[in-house]
Amino acid sequence: MNTLTMESPSKITPRERGDSLELAVEHIFSVAGFKTSRNVWIAKYEVDVVAEIGDRKVIVECKNYQNSTLTIRNLIHQWHSKNQIIKAHKIIIALAGLVIKDSDYALAAEFDVELWSQDDISEMFNLSLKPDELRKKLIEKIDFRPISIAERYRDDIAYLVIKPLLSYYDIAEEELFRLFNRWLRAHILTELQMTETTASERSNLIELFEGSKTKKRFLNLGKKKRKEVEYWDAVYEQLQSFDVLSRERQDYYLSHMNDLLNEYADQKTFFSSDDYLARTRKLISSRLQNAILMGQSCSFTTSAMSNQVKVFFAEEGNVGIYIGGILEAESNVLNWIMTSQCIPQRNDNGEVISYGWWCSSLNDATEKLYRIFTEYYEISEKNRLKDAQIK
Repeated sequence: MNTLTMESPSKITPRERGDSLELAVEHIFSVAGFKTSRNVWIAKYEVDVVAEIGDRKVIVECKNYQNSTLTIRNLIHQWHSKNQIIKAHKIIIALAGLVIKDSDYALAAEFDVELWSQDDISEMFNLSLKPDELRKKLIEKIDFRPISIAERYRDDIAYLVIKPLLSYYDIAEEELFRLFNRWLRAHILTELQMTETTASERSNLIELFEGSKTKKRFLNLGKKKRKEVEYWDAVYEQLQSFDVLSRERQDYYLSHMNDLLNEYADQKTFFSSDDYLARTRKLISSRLQNAILMGQSCSFTTSAMSNQVKVFFAEEGNVGIYIGGILEAESNVLNWIMTSQCIPQRNDNGEVISYGWWCSSLNDATEKLYRIFTEYYEISEKNRLKDAQIK
C-alpha cells in the first residue's frame, strides 16, 4: 500500500496520488465481489468510486493528501448534503496522509458517513488475497443502515405515481407488477448476499420464486408462464398459505410485499387528495428529484400556456429555470415572485429568447417553480401541470 500513497511524494502529483487511492479502493471492493466503477457522474456530482452490492449503492470520496490543511468536517458536511440528492446507501470518505480526530469520527457517525484512515485502507488492501475474508470484513465495516423495501424504492414508486399526472401516459398493471416483482427479488437477493445461507434454504428459495413463474395448462398439458400480476399473486399465496421456508421468513417476505403495495397506495392517495397546492409542491419536488437522477431536463407547462418553463441541472447542485415566450415586463414581475434577478438569454443576433433564474439547490428550485405556477400561471384542477419531457 505504501507504493500507492507514500513512496517518493515529491515525484508524485496530487492527481496521481488521488488516482492511486481510487484504484486501491476500487480494487478492495471489486475483489470483495462488489460491482465497481470510477469517476462516475451521479445527479451532476462526480463520484470517485461507486460500489454496488445488489440494490445497495456505496459511494466513496477519496482524498490523498500529504501535509494537507483539508478540513475533514467540511468534507463530511458536503457529502452528507450531496447524498440528499444522490441517495446512496452509504457514504465513505477514504483519507490518506491525514490525521482523523475522534471528533471527526463522531460527526461522521452522526451523519451515517464512514471514515477510512490510511491504516484501514492498507489493512483491507492486504486482505485482497483472501476475498471471502475481505468481503465479510467489508460488509461489517460498511454497516448498512437497515432499510425497508418501501424506503428503498420510495422514489421509484413516486415516479410511477407522478408520471401519469405529468403526462398522458398511464402505467399498465402488468408493467407495475413487473417492477414490483423485480424490486422484491432484488431486495431479497441483496439481503441474502450479506448473510450466510444453506443449500437447503437456497433450494427452497428457488422453488418459491422460480417455481411460481409457471402454471399448468388446461388438462395438465405442459406449463405456461404466468403474467406478472399472476406471478405476484402466486408468490403471495405460497408465502401466506404453504410451508416453503420458515414461517418467520415467509412472514418477513410477506411484509416486503405488503410494504410495496401500501407505499404505492399511500402515494396514490396523497396525489389524489383535496389539497391541490400541497400536491403541486410535492409533484414538482418529486419530478425534480427523479429528473436529476435520470439525467433529464424538465419542460413544465399547462393547457392554458403557450410556452414552457424549462429546468436544467448544472454541476454541484445548481439548477437553472428558463422561461421563453415572455416580455421583459413579465420577467420583471417574475423577478419579484422568485425574489431573484433574471438573466436574459440571447441568440446569435443578440435577441432575447428567454429569461433565466439560477437556483442554489433542488429545494430552492422547487420553491421558485411552485411560486411560478401558483402565483403567476395559477394552475388549477382544470389547468394541470404537465412535463413535456416525460415520454
